[in-house]
Amino acid sequence: MSPIVGGAALKGPADRLMRALGYGVSSLGVAEIYRDFLDSVVIDERDADNVAGIEQIGVKAIVADTIMSDDGKSESLAEKVLAVFD
Repeated sequence: MSPIVGGAALKGPADRLMRALGYGVSSLGVAEIYRDFLDSVVIDERDADNVAGIEQIGVKAIVADTIMSDDGKSESLAEKVLAVFD
């Protein structure tokens, strides 16, 4: 799950660390960092424009509303993530 949504970290210093390491602060940047370890990455709907770039580096992008602001959204996200493993 990408900790970057809309070009910023949801919480913590991830955006500053990515910038310091020379990566773009985006879900694509996250996929680039972890591409050797990832088959898939879940990205927020706001970052759907990064899907082509992510898939171009060999990582499947799953687009979902990743902001779990209530139980219904949390459940929906969990269902979408678990469906990847079916």
